[in-house]
Amino acid sequence: MSILPGKYQQKLSTYLKAKLQDEEPKESFKFVTSLIENIYDQRSISLIDVACATGGFIYHARKILNICECVGVDVSPELLEQARREMPDVEFVIDSIVDTNVISGRQFDVCTFLTTMSIFDEIEDILGNLLLLVKHGGYLFVFDTVSEDPVDVIMRWRYSTQHEDRCSGWQSAYNVRSVATYERLLRKIDVHLELHWFNFEMPFPIPRTSDLVRGWTIRTEHKDNQIVTGTGQFLNFKVLRIYKP
Repeated sequence: MSILPGKYQQKLSTYLKAKLQDEEPKESFKFVTSLIENIYDQRSISLIDVACATGGFIYHARKILNICECVGVDVSPELLEQARREMPDVEFVIDSIVDTNVISGRQFDVCTFLTTMSIFDEIEDILGNLLLLVKHGGYLFVFDTVSEDPVDVIMRWRYSTQHEDRCSGWQSAYNVRSVATYERLLRKIDVHLELHWFNFEMPFPIPRTSDLVRGWTIRTEHKDNQIVTGTGQFLNFKVLRIYKP
């Protein structure tokens, strides 16, 4: 996934700090895995995780699902090197969902694209490329910041103070698309796609840290654990399940 240099370096350093076996899986990983399990139970499936980083979702999903073929894709050689060390029996390939040169032509029962869509300003081609990776009768799962209201937001942020390990230039993150935009673009790609939305809620509070671009939670009138960031945004995440008939 085409990540801007500064944002990419921050993401890289964050993911390389921890080993998967020492980490509790993200709640978003648990949530998406449960949605897949509800469909397939223990039936054998093939799965590709696009923008897999060090393979955290795959590491968790393999414990729950019966995955016969598993591929992780990312643009970062460093992240994939760590993923291969921790899961040498999984296929990890360097590729971009913008181009899909390496994985072009391959298809899977399930394709996942988690928390990465929000760095892109335009998503129609991304959605189209992701759907090309899904077999007929398979599913695409997208985890993203999504608005119920018919408004889209393009975000740019930067640190206002200098840090040696942080880029001071403008970065792309937390772009927000509406439900209406997603549905309009997907109907344009294939009118026969079946779409289903699931709201994601953090089940426990997340403390604020020194990295203000990473989310934490606050209590509001409507939510016990509303995710917020230093950009001043209230982030509302959804999973979009897309069935490709």
